[in-house]
Amino acid sequence: MRNALRHKTPAQSGPQGVFLMRLIPCRHSRLAILCTSALFFAAAAQGAPQRHRTPLGRQLAAIASHFGGKVSFAAVDLKTGEHFGLAGNRPVATASVIKLPVMVEAFYKMQEGKLHWSRRVKETGFDRVRGSGILQDLNQRINLTLGDAITLMIDLSDNTASNMVIRTVGIDSVNARMRNLGLKHTKLFGYVFHEKDSSDPEAKKFGLGETTADDMVHLLTLIRQHHILTPAACDQMLKILSKQRDLNAFPRYTSNLPGVTWEHKTGALEDLRNDVGIAETPAGPIVMAGFAYDSPDHQWTADNAALLVLARLAQAALTHFLPAQAAK
Repeated sequence: MRNALRHKTPAQSGPQGVFLMRLIPCRHSRLAILCTSALFFAAAAQGAPQRHRTPLGRQLAAIASHFGGKVSFAAVDLKTGEHFGLAGNRPVATASVIKLPVMVEAFYKMQEGKLHWSRRVKETGFDRVRGSGILQDLNQRINLTLGDAITLMIDLSDNTASNMVIRTVGIDSVNARMRNLGLKHTKLFGYVFHEKDSSDPEAKKFGLGETTADDMVHLLTLIRQHHILTPAACDQMLKILSKQRDLNAFPRYTSNLPGVTWEHKTGALEDLRNDVGIAETPAGPIVMAGFAYDSPDHQWTADNAALLVLARLAQAALTHFLPAQAAK
């Protein structure tokens, strides 16, 4: 989502600690949510004392240090539980990454019978906004289904479709669901390209939404491991994420690795680029979340410095987790 306004995040002194952990398997969905959340936050709290103790940790910190802006990054190998983070618990602006939680809430409402994939959603003048997507250039009476709008919201990051879905599911519902799933720092503040609550300091600071890399890794893990909704619903969300059209960040240097494909969601503002997703690999799924912000490069090009640092972080992580494949 392109935005002429810069949304600042809290001042930081630079890359923070890198942590390594192993996840404990949890058999039941509700227990899994609580266990996974607790482990992520415990690991984040231990980050600073373990700074740069591993080769990958040192490499991630080095990549981030050459960026010129700030970086938050987290990655976990779902097969082994090995988890690395770089300031993964630092609150950051989501830009269009917040559309992932919006999709999750839409699927919950469909599972509850409150909404339906084939339900027609009428576009209003309020919904239609500038920025990413195609609906702004089409006839307003195109008669989309909710499923169409969700797909456009994720794969083209269509801002008009996003407002249609947000209006249909409700902002408060999205935020309540994320809290219930253990995402303590993830919040949607309003509609895309509409004024946010000026009395909310977080909305003023972060714009459309706020999250952490740890929160996004946690949410994607829940989806990939079928710990929320039904397996069919999780797989449908993953299928939508696999058709993401923006491939300039995480997939940039990794999609040519044998057997590697991505299910992910990107986001962008003038001074930031974000990517959160799952690398499906022959050795198992790797979940990552990366936020590169306060970037000195404000160009809207494929070689934007923030995109490149995210691409290098993903490459370093997959090289670590998949040394044999990465060497080919």
